[in-house]
Amino acid sequence: MTATKYLQDAEATLPTSGFVRGPITTVDDITYLFRNTSSELDFYLFMKRGDEGWYQSGGPEVQWPQSMVDELGLQIDKFIIQNPILDKTSLK
Repeated sequence: MTATKYLQDAEATLPTSGFVRGPITTVDDITYLFRNTSSELDFYLFMKRGDEGWYQSGGPEVQWPQSMVDELGLQIDKFIIQNPILDKTSLK
């Protein structure tokens, strides 16, 4: 069984100008899960980093705005840069 690794709490801006907040976790240092825990809104998405940047790689049928994916991906990138020993993801 693979353990889930907690990276950090993150925040993203909704299209309605509200916010979602919650943890970013990973089990493989490739796919990252963000799940809102700050409100009743059932918001979550899986993200991966590709050659062109971050993209939504799973979650609900809803395709969340790229600006939200970018906002969360930037927070993951910052974590990886600040904690290179703790994370095995290579930034491209």
